Amino acid sequence: MKYMIPTTTRRSSLYIILFVLFSSCSILFHFIQLFSVNSRYLKPWHYPNASNWDNSKRVIQGSLFLPPVPSCSLDSGIRLVVIVCSAPQNFASRQAIRSTWGKDSIWTKSAKVFFVIGRTSQNVTDMFISMEKVEYGDVIHYNLVDSYYNLTLKSVSALKWATTRCPNAKYVMKTDDDMFVNIPLLQKSVLRFKLGNVVVGKLIVNARPIRNKASKWYVPYETYVDQYYPNYLSGTGYVMSQSAAVLLYNSSLSVPFISLEDVFITGICAKNESVKPIDSTLFTYAKQRKNPCRFLTIATAHRMTPNDLYEMWDLIHNIHFRCVTNFWNSIHS
Repeated sequence: MKYMIPTTTRRSSLYIILFVLFSSCSILFHFIQLFSVNSRYLKPWHYPNASNWDNSKRVIQGSLFLPPVPSCSLDSGIRLVVIVCSAPQNFASRQAIRSTWGKDSIWTKSAKVFFVIGRTSQNVTDMFISMEKVEYGDVIHYNLVDSYYNLTLKSVSALKWATTRCPNAKYVMKTDDDMFVNIPLLQKSVLRFKLGNVVVGKLIVNARPIRNKASKWYVPYETYVDQYYPNYLSGTGYVMSQSAAVLLYNSSLSVPFISLEDVFITGICAKNESVKPIDSTLFTYAKQRKNPCRFLTIATAHRMTPNDLYEMWDLIHNIHFRCVTNFWNSIHS
């Protein structure tokens, strides 16, 4: 007699197959959403009116952060807090930073790296960000939509977090998730001095507002009427004292909104509070050649993919390069 598979076994096997298929589809859907740019953020954008900006400010001044909210208020040994503005879908970039220049163990807790991320329209993406928050404890999740044109809101959110949740840090740095940051060089050079009411980075002077509506840097006359922006620092990376961060955050809530976060924070708000933007040759916003000796002489490098970060991290720890040995000896001396 031919052997027959029991009905219950067949039913169990079917359930297992359906479960595997469902799980696979869910994972595939997640990765499609996580590593692709949401098309709604690429549509033409118009400046918010006064009520839109007032609504955003009310959110910023109220319960801005989504729990759990990381904090370093009890870490008295932290000198520098680095806040990385990151897009929700850029998990690979955040992991690369956590595994390279953002490693906690390297800086003996004198510096700490956090990521600031906004909400998305994708429930699956937000769910995985919530899991990431619990897993790593370094994600500042704020309750405003994450998009290119909301970068100003993201940077203001970063300033609020730094001044309220990490007040013991002497210095605050803002950067992006496609950046390499040389924390030891920053601590050895820029942070040796009492910064006072200044912001340090790559200075941009005599920049004009772009009035072309087709440009993503477009700024209408009714938003900013002057012919030139105040001198400001590239948003790719700048560092300030805690006292300057407090001044810039408070100023951001009282001056008219502009979507260019670096112009807004380090130019307009800084000018409003007499915080001076200072140029430093250590800061760059151009893509650098992959030379470890070059990377050990700069504080920031732009347009770094996750693979670039891993590759450069290995190179700047390769003791076969004399410049590498000399650099790390000077840092530890």
